[in-house]
Amino acid sequence: MTEPRRLVALTTGRQDYGILRGTLLLLRRTPGFELAVWAGGMHLQRRFGEPLVALKRDAIPVARELPFVAEPPSPVADTAAALAQAGAALMEAAPDALLLVGDRTEALAAGLAATLARVPIVHLHGGEESEGAIDNACRHALTKLSHLHLVSHRVHADRVIQMGEDPAHVVVVGPPALDHAYRDDLPGAEELSKDLGVGLEPPVVLVTMHPATLGRPASAEVAAVADAMARVTATYVVTAPNADAGGAEIAEHWRGWAGGRERVALVDALGDRRYWAMLRLADAVLGNSSSGIIEAPALGVPVVNVGDRQRGRLRYG
Repeated sequence: MTEPRRLVALTTGRQDYGILRGTLLLLRRTPGFELAVWAGGMHLQRRFGEPLVALKRDAIPVARELPFVAEPPSPVADTAAALAQAGAALMEAAPDALLLVGDRTEALAAGLAATLARVPIVHLHGGEESEGAIDNACRHALTKLSHLHLVSHRVHADRVIQMGEDPAHVVVVGPPALDHAYRDDLPGAEELSKDLGVGLEPPVVLVTMHPATLGRPASAEVAAVADAMARVTATYVVTAPNADAGGAEIAEHWRGWAGGRERVALVDALGDRRYWAMLRLADAVLGNSSSGIIEAPALGVPVVNVGDRQRGRLRYG
């Protein structure tokens, strides 16, 4: 009998778990694969909610925790810790392949560790452009370290091939996060309203601002967005920024701005289930998250994209 392929998937927070979820659930019930999920980063930080809550809800066991993000976060130190921890874990586990998503520094660190440990890399969402963030360089560097490229569009496949990758190892699979659109377990408006502690009277605007990591300071962009929001009467559901440098500054600004405003809900983390329910309900999406470029347009939700963080990305929908 053929031995199952031993695959490790690394998830470092909501930004990649929403993409990986459907694939992980499928791999767990697919004969011929032995899946181990490793979790780190935002998954283990209490300021983003209960640790590992999304994986627990989906009954996905975590084989290993990698606590490489310090408090407060330090991009250089955290990336170095991710390299060391992922490297040690890969040397011990010796899997047949490592599954990574996209463009974050911790994913690149894990990719470098896998390269040094001679573990082949399966890479999701390569070939894309986001010129306003350091993510762009990380994504392309990870592409060059990877062996199998699962891309979201033909345009991205062409770019990966232009970078010198073997066309036989580049497969267009579409954006995996769109699997959420077919879920039947998403909460309705009443449950969401109760969870968020705010009435969801229309128009409802879902807001996410992350640090751009390149360009203007985070405080300048979020201040401009908050000023515009104050001029438009709506229900605003504002999700916390990611763990990048500048994220704490953005979160602090939102806390100060939201004080005393009745139609504003600040949420540390919606999770994929509530986030997709909000996308279905929202009248608009505002901010600089990639979900405004990929997921929201696919559902036909209007988007106001802010700044240069997503400059160069292909619009979906």
